[in-house]
Amino acid sequence: MEAERQAIELLQRYCQGQAGVTEAEPVLERMAQPARHRALEQVPGLKAFLCCVFPYFNGLEPGNLSLYARGLDYHLVAQDRLGRACGQLEQLFPGFCFRGYADNSPFPEVYACARAGLGVIGQNGLLLTRRWGSYVFCGLIATDLPLKGGGEPEHCPACGLCIRACPGGALGKGALDQSRCLSALTQQKGELSQWQQTLIRQSGMAWGCDACQKACPYNRAPEPTSLPEFLQPFPAFLTLEQLEGLSQRQFRQLYGNRAFAWRGVAPLRRNLALLAGRDDPTGSAQA
Repeated sequence: MEAERQAIELLQRYCQGQAGVTEAEPVLERMAQPARHRALEQVPGLKAFLCCVFPYFNGLEPGNLSLYARGLDYHLVAQDRLGRACGQLEQLFPGFCFRGYADNSPFPEVYACARAGLGVIGQNGLLLTRRWGSYVFCGLIATDLPLKGGGEPEHCPACGLCIRACPGGALGKGALDQSRCLSALTQQKGELSQWQQTLIRQSGMAWGCDACQKACPYNRAPEPTSLPEFLQPFPAFLTLEQLEGLSQRQFRQLYGNRAFAWRGVAPLRRNLALLAGRDDPTGSAQA
């Protein structure tokens, strides 16, 4: 188990959270054949995953941006840190391949992290950790190094608080209903139904939703992050005036390193207009 210990300790230095190992085959068995084929093309001879969590909790200051979207874009942060970790792992284990993923992989990342012992799976589909609650981003490093570890993950106690807290009723039927999920709707491009518009108006959110997380017992006393990328004093609010007259290029220049920027300026303008009591600027809503 020396290789596992060395790899885990190295990865923990980069994520400043927790890391663990799971063998790859049980994760691959849960994947559809096209995704499995793509994964094995990317990492031939895949044997294991080094899994980690990046804590991001930095307080509950009121705002219209979800807590995860207030720091630097976690995709950029995680990819940078995972990339540097992969470089160190290649030096530590010469001849083996290491490839990092964060929210952009063919793998079921929450399941893999839960198998690696990093937390349990919540009724909202999120990874729930003891130290940071669900305020974590999952990261994976796929490798052909034959590491050993992992076990069938546990699920949360199913208290139902997240289901009852969901403003759109998107939880509770075994799978997330994207058409009723406030977070998904704030990120959706184009036209929204009248019901979806009303949901955004009533929520006060321009991007994302933290309702199910704030209701979860695992999030009663989360430890703050120590990652400097999520500790910078970014504002919790975005206003329609800040986006007024911005071209797509100008928007990217100003906000391209933020997690709420990946869909472009249009969904944010629409959401902020709805919060201001205006009609959906993308067109007449569907019934």
